This record gives sequence, C-alpha cells and structure tokens, in this order.
Amino acid sequence: MNEIRRLRLEKMIVREIAERLHRRKTKDDRIGFVSVVRCDLLPDLSEAHVFFSLFGSEEENDATWRAVTMARRELQSGIGRDLRLRQTPHFIFSKDDSIREGDRILERMDEEERRATRPAATQKTETDGDSAGSDPEAE
Repeated sequence: MNEIRRLRLEKMIVREIAERLHRRKTKDDRIGFVSVVRCDLLPDLSEAHVFFSLFGSEEENDATWRAVTMARRELQSGIGRDLRLRQTPHFIFSKDDSIREGDRILERMDEEERRATRPAATQKTETDGDSAGSDPEAE
C-alpha cells in the first residue's frame, strides 16, 4: 500500500475515534476524559494499533478504559462504514502514558527549579534583614 495513503488513513482513524468518543456517539456514559494519541496501521491494513491517554483519577481511568475497550467493535464497524473501507482493520487498543509521564517530568523540573531559586531568595531576605537591624540611625 502507498505510504502516504496509509498515513492519511491513520490520521482519519484517530480523528474519527476521537470524534465518536467526544461527541458521545458511543452509548457508554463511563467514558471520561480520553485522548486518542496515535494510530499505527500495518502495511496490509489488517490491524490498527490505536493508543489512548487517559486523564483523571485511577478509578475514572479504569472505568473509562473498560468503556473504551467495550466500544471497540462499535467504533471499528462505524468507522469502516463511514470511511467506506473495503477491509476494516482490526482495532487493537493500548494505553499510552507518555503524556502523563511528560507531565510528571515537567513537574519534577519545576520543583527542582523552585528548590534551586529558594535558597538564593532566602539568603537575600536574611541579608536585608541583618542590615536593617544593624542600622544605628534606626535606634
């Protein structure tokens, strides 16, 4: 299959799944905040590995993941019908924690930056306080 066509189809699948989940075209109210990260199609179009990021508490994420995986067949058949594919790929859903991991790393970097700047600010305040206390005119 043409590589450009395969990449275009991957983007279309991501867009269609995201739209169906966010516009509640699936019938499950347990689906919370979920993002479709990417889709990797096999060259023969037999399988589409679709990656999701889940945002929320652990309980919400578990409920959302169960709902998304249960909606797989509904999503697969609806997208195959709407995109008019001769052969609809079999969807395989996987969690992708890269966004959550990136957020965790950024949070750690911010924390380290705050620690690095905090002692300098504390020393400056203490120095200012000492000079004000030793001012002979203030007495």
